[in-house]
Amino acid sequence: MTSKERLEKAWSFLEPDRVPIELRITQVAREHPAAKRLVQLIDEYADNFYGCERKVYDWGLLGRSSTYTERIIEYVPGEYTRKELMHTTTAGCFTAITRQPDDPEADADFHWEKRFITSSCDLERLLDVPLEVGPINVSAFMETVKQVGDRGLITFGLLHPLGQLVRNATMEEVYMWFIDCPDLIHRYLEKTTDYLVQVIDTMMNVGIGPYFGVAAHEMLIPPWAGPSLFEEFVVPYDKRICEVIHRHGGKLRAHCHGNAMMYLERFADIGIDAIEPLEGAPTGDCELAEAKRCVGGRMLLSGNIPSIYFNTWTAEQVREAVREAIRVCAPGGGFTLRTTGGMAGTSAVQNSEQLGRIIKNCEAYMLAGLEFGGYPITL
Repeated sequence: MTSKERLEKAWSFLEPDRVPIELRITQVAREHPAAKRLVQLIDEYADNFYGCERKVYDWGLLGRSSTYTERIIEYVPGEYTRKELMHTTTAGCFTAITRQPDDPEADADFHWEKRFITSSCDLERLLDVPLEVGPINVSAFMETVKQVGDRGLITFGLLHPLGQLVRNATMEEVYMWFIDCPDLIHRYLEKTTDYLVQVIDTMMNVGIGPYFGVAAHEMLIPPWAGPSLFEEFVVPYDKRICEVIHRHGGKLRAHCHGNAMMYLERFADIGIDAIEPLEGAPTGDCELAEAKRCVGGRMLLSGNIPSIYFNTWTAEQVREAVREAIRVCAPGGGFTLRTTGGMAGTSAVQNSEQLGRIIKNCEAYMLAGLEFGGYPITL
């Protein structure tokens, strides 16, 4: 069975030949002296979801057409680079400032000194920018389909109206706007959701899909927003997004760190078809056995191996965590093995020695998945 077939069968809540094993690591990790065997395991056995949105569609600034530029405003060799990022729109320029470490092994890390939207006035100004479906690079999508082949599934990353607002604004301000100016938030969400529905409709009609992804909900649940805010500002808009995807026969996968356990059934009610990474304590509250019981036949569950410990755990501890995850969540399908950290923690390391330990535990993770994941599950 190919990776594509394996993932599609698991997502159909059927048992494939074995549990799909998700794992990707950074290029720096792939080139590490200790990674030779791990790279072979990933390239031969990993079953991954792939994105391609940057090549296919330009979301601009929260869906608004913009010209994006950036410039270095300060560089301290060996320490950091500060950049000014600029989205120029018909309503003026929106700027942000980031500070990034001058370290090739930490190239995914950066700090926001200033976000693009810092006040409700900025959001009002953003609403003046027209929303129109932009050019869609169908050939780039088809090229990605060709490159991935049967090695996995492509999930096209969507703009999430509220999640992207939180990411691109001063976060504390957004949560205050829920209380101080809810009408403004609803106007933004209504306009942006209308636009997103049009984009999805257009994409599906030209052959892009059927699988989509969003990375937003971890910022829309506790400790950031509670149930009443979730019901008002997330549910009605997310339902519309899921409805248009389902109308075309597609599926939506959500990325959500943190305390997601009490929201799993609500996610399924909204129409979300898959959830990852299902973090357990101390960074989240998800229990795989309970998640399987609650939504196991409604959402593909992916997780929840805690790669935050890959720097300190032994290979045997990793093996046992994988065994337990497969035991409680794999029977009946609807499950993929996944680490809780992106790139299994290889994107935020301090030195080569630490990266080497993480690589060895990634290897233990892959081997355990192959050892225990064959169907029927007999653990």
